[in-house]
Amino acid sequence: MGDPLEPGRVLGGRYRLERVIAKGGMGTVWQASDPLLAREVAVKTLDPALSGDDALRTRFRREAVAAAAVAHPNIVATYDTGEDDGIAFIVMELVEGVTLRRMIDTTGALPVGRAADIAAQVADALSVAHARGLVHRDVKPGNVLVQPDSRAKVTDFGIAKVAGGGGDELTRTGMVVGTARYLAPEQVEGHDVDERSDVYSLGLVLYEMLTGEAPFEAETDIATAVARLTAPPGPVTTARPDVPSGLEQVLERALARDPQARWPTAAAMRDALGPFRDGGASGAPTAARADATMPVRLPPRAAAPAPAAVAATPGGSSLARGILWVLAFALGAGLGYAGYRSVAEDDGARASPPGAPKVEALPIVSVTDYDPEGDDGEENPDQIDAIIDQDVATWWETTTYFQPDVGGNKRGVGFVVDLGATRSVSGAEMTTTGPEPWSAQVYLGDTVAEELDGWGPPAGTLGGSQVGIPMVLAPSTADIEPARAARYVLFWLTELPPVGNDRYQLAVSEVRVLGST
Repeated sequence: MGDPLEPGRVLGGRYRLERVIAKGGMGTVWQASDPLLAREVAVKTLDPALSGDDALRTRFRREAVAAAAVAHPNIVATYDTGEDDGIAFIVMELVEGVTLRRMIDTTGALPVGRAADIAAQVADALSVAHARGLVHRDVKPGNVLVQPDSRAKVTDFGIAKVAGGGGDELTRTGMVVGTARYLAPEQVEGHDVDERSDVYSLGLVLYEMLTGEAPFEAETDIATAVARLTAPPGPVTTARPDVPSGLEQVLERALARDPQARWPTAAAMRDALGPFRDGGASGAPTAARADATMPVRLPPRAAAPAPAAVAATPGGSSLARGILWVLAFALGAGLGYAGYRSVAEDDGARASPPGAPKVEALPIVSVTDYDPEGDDGEENPDQIDAIIDQDVATWWETTTYFQPDVGGNKRGVGFVVDLGATRSVSGAEMTTTGPEPWSAQVYLGDTVAEELDGWGPPAGTLGGSQVGIPMVLAPSTADIEPARAARYVLFWLTELPPVGNDRYQLAVSEVRVLGST
């Protein structure tokens, strides 16, 4: 373990710590300088005492991969992550501003238009996260930063999931996670949560912005949380008569005890708030231009879109490399940071020429690891289903090798997807999690050949070549022209990226096969 953190310490050979912004039970947020890009950043470090907890580190990595799939002007951006002599850290956008918590504590109730505007911005950010399968579960004033230009930025997505547990388990069935004062009823009862839970929490935040006080108050935070199980909140107009009746109705629906009675999505709540924002919906702050030097998530390398993520389900294994240690933790007070990168989504289908069969993602019946040149013919079969679960937070990874081309008597390693029937295949897509470069070949067949040579020539190639990018979550697509009939598709990995200590390994989050039925 290195020396204790103090101003002047350089992490990752790049980020010089300058001053502490905030501290919490899980770690510290620092203001730091990045001389490579000549900018100030926020660096969040995990308490060294917690860095040795393998379960915690594994969960951090898994949560971070999901979080990295989300970006928005109203979400704090993530730049980099790593480990330095036992100190795990994540580098984020340094936001000038104050927390909404401090704003309310200092000024009391906000003007109606401004409160509606901030709530709409938060709802917009949440809607993007929800579309990627990520539920915040800790929406509260302390996790919203407000900049001088009135832009709101949401922080610490997924923190309750990561930091909510104790001992060897980070979360357990029935565990109440999140900040008690802002929990939805289903969270208080330990039931499953979805985006409507975030809608409820945002309703509590909006109520507090409008009145200066939370709608439920008791002697303790736990008692406050339990109170919402037995009684509805008091009308906001009792404490704030100038709140328009339409806005009161928006709030009442957000705070419905039954999730079915709430706004079905954060986007729906955002739209409902539009008429009450400063200047109406058109008066919302415009999106800030992204910093041209800021590392962002790479776009798809071909026309095929990224797969839409569903609600995250733990299942990815731990990647044996410090470069993917992405950390998140609740600070409880002061300034917290977390940020996520996004990928554009659409309906999953490519445009086809008039009269041609529609090209879309074909259904995959099963996937099997394929290692015909290995000692035992297997390559982490217990992880393989993660490739087709439509969840970028889970992945299958190769064994760790000593050469990028696998080496030894092996020409590669891979996996086979079964389409269930013969289909017209015109493309294949693979989304990887981790560093680059890497390369792969795509083979098609009516049967699964026992040896690589039995597949014939490759139908296409895949790969990523962004050397030096510390973490990439982007699809690579192989176009197969003309389309070919096949039931089985072999993804054969021929080059693996470096993961440190002269080791090479690739993690695959998702695959899709494109074509027509």
